Amino acid sequence: MLPAMTHMTEQLTAAATYQTLLVGSILDAKHQLETQLLFQKLRAQAHKEYHPSTGVCEFGTNTRSLAMADRNAEFTQLALAARNLQRSLLSGDIVTNGVTVDSVSRLKSFREVYCNPDDNGNGLKPLCGSGGKDPARWNKDIDYTRTIDRRHSLTVDFTEDKVEDDEEDLLALAANLYGHEPPMKLSELYLAFENGQYKTGGGEAYMDIRALAAKRSVAHNSFAAIAGMRAQGGKEVQPYMEAILKNMGIPDEEIELMLGDRPSYYAQMELLTKKLYQRPQFYSELYDKPVNVARQFTAMKALDNIQKRDIYRSQLRAEATLATLLEMYLLDDAAAVATELDALEQKGVLRKRPGGN
Repeated sequence: MLPAMTHMTEQLTAAATYQTLLVGSILDAKHQLETQLLFQKLRAQAHKEYHPSTGVCEFGTNTRSLAMADRNAEFTQLALAARNLQRSLLSGDIVTNGVTVDSVSRLKSFREVYCNPDDNGNGLKPLCGSGGKDPARWNKDIDYTRTIDRRHSLTVDFTEDKVEDDEEDLLALAANLYGHEPPMKLSELYLAFENGQYKTGGGEAYMDIRALAAKRSVAHNSFAAIAGMRAQGGKEVQPYMEAILKNMGIPDEEIELMLGDRPSYYAQMELLTKKLYQRPQFYSELYDKPVNVARQFTAMKALDNIQKRDIYRSQLRAEATLATLLEMYLLDDAAAVATELDALEQKGVLRKRPGGN
């Protein structure tokens, strides 16, 4: 019996060991398959989350020239403001003799460029014959709507030597809106200052001219900012903007009018904050991966912040304009109060103010 029991024990031990090997193999296969499944899930999740959609790419593509256009808008605003101030102060050789030279040059420009012979009851033919050379530019020196408001992009770049029609139209319109008649050139004898005293009242008169120029510059600044936002920007973004507008069914002529050769800051913001959301494709693309939808929302929030900043700047300009207007309304009352205070001081009712002012 003992040898038989020994063999049986060996056989049972071998069978038990083999069964343990099978269970171990099953567990190894289970862990291997679970690990492979986890890697496949992570790979699918990574592909899902890191694969941007067309909608996300549209935001990134159409903002590539936004900073450049914004900088050109600021420069154009500064250039227009400087031109207005130079014209108000007859700086250098710009408008050396004041009203006379300014009126003659602007009348010459009107006759050759902006005159519409049908105006004044068809009575402008004796002044300008058949009118300006290009009928498309007739009256653009006084038509704010056609010159600026209807145009999303103007061919304006004061960093280049070439003079464009839009630049001439812009300066002509500004001259008609702000300071239609520049001040007269004051004689050097009238402005003489010797031995700590003015020989005439020219100094005080010139300070009044400067005060008027300062007030006009506040009003002109809003015009310059609006025109600057429409100054042309970069070329990189133009083909993509044209493709979006064509997809919306806008005719090529209107697209050219809106974008020009180089879309402006205003045109780019118009597309990014308005036109993109007027397409059915924008809403159909929201049926996308949640991460891509979150990315689009983040891009929209960034554009919202840019737009709010533009609104803030506009409010600052409006505040400056209203403050200047209020100051002008109060000038007479302030002078009357100052006169009454001076009278009370002379009577000894009030102590004399330091400096007498």
